[in-house]
Amino acid sequence: RPDAGQPPTSVLQDMLAGLQYVRAWPGLVAVLVISMISNFLLGPAFTLLPLLVIRHFGGGAIELGWMEAAWAVGLLLGGAVLSVWGGFRNRILTALSALVAMGAALLVPGLAPPTMFWLAAGGLLVAGALNALCNGPLFAMMQSVVAPEMQGRVFTLIGSASMLMLPLGLGVAGPLSDVFGPHIWFAIGGVVCMLM
Repeated sequence: RPDAGQPPTSVLQDMLAGLQYVRAWPGLVAVLVISMISNFLLGPAFTLLPLLVIRHFGGGAIELGWMEAAWAVGLLLGGAVLSVWGGFRNRILTALSALVAMGAALLVPGLAPPTMFWLAAGGLLVAGALNALCNGPLFAMMQSVVAPEMQGRVFTLIGSASMLMLPLGLGVAGPLSDVFGPHIWFAIGGVVCMLM
């Protein structure tokens, strides 16, 4: 509800205000770009997970369940570790270190041979834990530095731009996985996460 005496703003005006705020801060621009690239790569990778299980590992519904569970348990473990440890004093160091390590963990399902399903599931377990260690400090840092009256606009802009990358990533990942196999997208995503 707008404040008394203030005219209501449109969604477009709010988005433009959020974009201007982000553009004035190089660190937030970097967060926006990293979020977009991550979603471009990792969203399609997890969408292709059923194909990875079926085509590459020759599994079925049970194996897919194990892969999904490995990622979910990893997220819970990473959240628990972060709540006890708290991360490095420098939150961005925690987030970026976890991003590099998560990229290495995602290489495991991307490079695991078809006979090593459990190695791939272990890679997803570790990647899930590192995902929590990356995102937790990153969002805590943004909440502490972005002005409270701008947080809704900034977080919505980052979230919307990141979600926009999912269909674009699928448009590229689908044809590539048809040619090279679905595991290649995990390998590509892992390498790019490490480089970011």
